[in-house]
Amino acid sequence: RMGMVVLNLPADRHGVLPNQHLQAAVGAGVIAADPFTIPRENIQPASLDLRLGEVAYRIRCSFLPGRQTVEEKVKDFIIDKLDLHREGVVLETNRPYLIPLKERLSLPPNVRGKTNPKSSTGRLDVFTRVISDESYRFDEVAFGYSGRLYLEVVPLSFAIRVREDLTLNQLRLSVGHPELSDADV
Repeated sequence: RMGMVVLNLPADRHGVLPNQHLQAAVGAGVIAADPFTIPRENIQPASLDLRLGEVAYRIRCSFLPGRQTVEEKVKDFIIDKLDLHREGVVLETNRPYLIPLKERLSLPPNVRGKTNPKSSTGRLDVFTRVISDESYRFDEVAFGYSGRLYLEVVPLSFAIRVREDLTLNQLRLSVGHPELSDADV
């Protein structure tokens, strides 16, 4: 209920939140990027473009955190730490990298998130997926999640240069369970 009040959401509605609710979520601190600000142009009609943070970690393999935070779990897999400031860095093909995103979430209990690569990411043949703390699934953010988001990046066809603030994925927030059942489909 509190989340409905904070975001001024109609109690009887289900589905993806449009830009005015995403802007309200930023204003209410439900989506934050402290000490950075979230650029208004990153809020799309029904999604938020997620920005790469200041560092990337070259990791041995992909992973899900399970009952741990991503920060705790990644310690076992880090090969190298890379600085994404200024010109950024080149990511090698077929190697996984983990990049903390600038945006953090403090979702109300009735709000969850789903992420997906932006279309430009697919055109560049770069595999990406978002990881959240204590999760058993990629690209899904649990109802009421509070914490950081991380992006796994694997260039597939050729090396790519990435830098801080680049947007490769987007986040959609939703209320309720807007999925269709097999019978509905």
